[in-house]
Amino acid sequence: MIELRRVLAVILLFIGVGAGLHLLLDTVRDAGQGAADKALTLGTGTALAVLGAIGGFLIARVPKERIRNVADHLDSLVRRGTVGMAVSDADALGRLGHAINRYLRFVKDEVEQSHIAVKERQIQVKVLEAEKRHVEAVIHAISDGVLVMDAFGDLVLTNEAAEAIFGFEFEPGRRKPVEETVTDERFLALLREMQDQGSLVPHHTAEWVQGEGDRARTYRVILNTVFEGARRERVTGVVAVLHDVTREKEIARTKTDFASSVSHELKAPLSSIRAYAEMLADGEASGPEESREFLNVILAETQRLSRLIEKILNLSRLESGLIPAKKTDLAVTELLGDVSEVVSPQADEKRIRLEADLAPVFFRVHGDRDMLYQAILNVVSNAIKYTPEQGRVAISTYLADGSVVVEVADTGVGIPPEDLDRVFEKFYRSSRAAQGAGGTGLGLPLVKHVVETIHGGRVLVESQVDQGSVFRLYLPVVR
Repeated sequence: MIELRRVLAVILLFIGVGAGLHLLLDTVRDAGQGAADKALTLGTGTALAVLGAIGGFLIARVPKERIRNVADHLDSLVRRGTVGMAVSDADALGRLGHAINRYLRFVKDEVEQSHIAVKERQIQVKVLEAEKRHVEAVIHAISDGVLVMDAFGDLVLTNEAAEAIFGFEFEPGRRKPVEETVTDERFLALLREMQDQGSLVPHHTAEWVQGEGDRARTYRVILNTVFEGARRERVTGVVAVLHDVTREKEIARTKTDFASSVSHELKAPLSSIRAYAEMLADGEASGPEESREFLNVILAETQRLSRLIEKILNLSRLESGLIPAKKTDLAVTELLGDVSEVVSPQADEKRIRLEADLAPVFFRVHGDRDMLYQAILNVVSNAIKYTPEQGRVAISTYLADGSVVVEVADTGVGIPPEDLDRVFEKFYRSSRAAQGAGGTGLGLPLVKHVVETIHGGRVLVESQVDQGSVFRLYLPVVR
């Protein structure tokens, strides 16, 4: 079916051209007409023909809803025969000219409005593109992984963090099903569930574990649905934000283990104190000597409990930063000399040969003297404690890889391979160490914190069962 606008264009074209030609022919045939009249008639005919052609061309591009009134007006003129007598009826010709002028003004207004509408749409498109770039910049700046999926299950937007998590490279402008980029079925199940139930549960938080064993990473996945319209009639997409909570999980587990270990360590001395105090209260001591023995046990356990609490508090203060580090340039050789002098009585009691091979050059480090002294003293004391009688403990210092190395080697019971990675954990004690001597399991964690966290160094350990251990403390040298 031919559109109304095209019909009107053809009609207007024929009317304009026909009227113009009619005037031109009458002018040529009428020899009695004056020169001025002929010129006027020729101009009018030409103008009608041109306007008819232009009007026919323009009206084909105007929406049919907006030209219906003008089309009806021209149709009524044709039906009354007004157009057919245009050349002989001056009033009819005037009305036709008025209608054409009004139509041309209408076409001009419509063209101007169309231009304005096009410019407005162009501005809106530019604003939307700017907003899109802004949103993409924000998403790429987020450290958490972000995935955006549309209603068809295609991945439409992501950021570098998400690409690193799932190991893919997103191509902007090219949509792919999310299954082609994300292969983990547990995570895909979360997306599908959110897409299916998003209209009922628009927000959902879940926990997703990637990998297994020591390489496992735990993520908190925040899922939100995108709706169409203000009434949320249809789900058009799903947004997933992945926040890595692996470290938080480890800290929570460490706190739980710490509380359990503290409770266990405090329970033993308290149980002894309570037992002997109850025996004294019940009069179970056979005499003054036995009563004194009970009291000595209570005193020893009380001192043990006090030392344990003091170590816990010291480590807690160090880790929390309540004890500020007062760093100065100090000579490691002098520090080791002071430590050797303090532990000599402990070594002599077990007839352990204490060897101090200190470099003649005074290597200097920038650190807190009291903290480093306590850390080195803990390592040397442990070496003497876990070395059998008539053994050997050697202390030495040298320069390696831009660091001053403090090395403490012993001929003690050694550490089993399965315990080497855990000796720096709070309250952890190797089974062989527990059999050899008592302890709290807080000395080596304090050493690691002082050397690595406060002074930016390293602590390494090598050990063989029944042959001894070697602890090396690396401290940045001052040049």
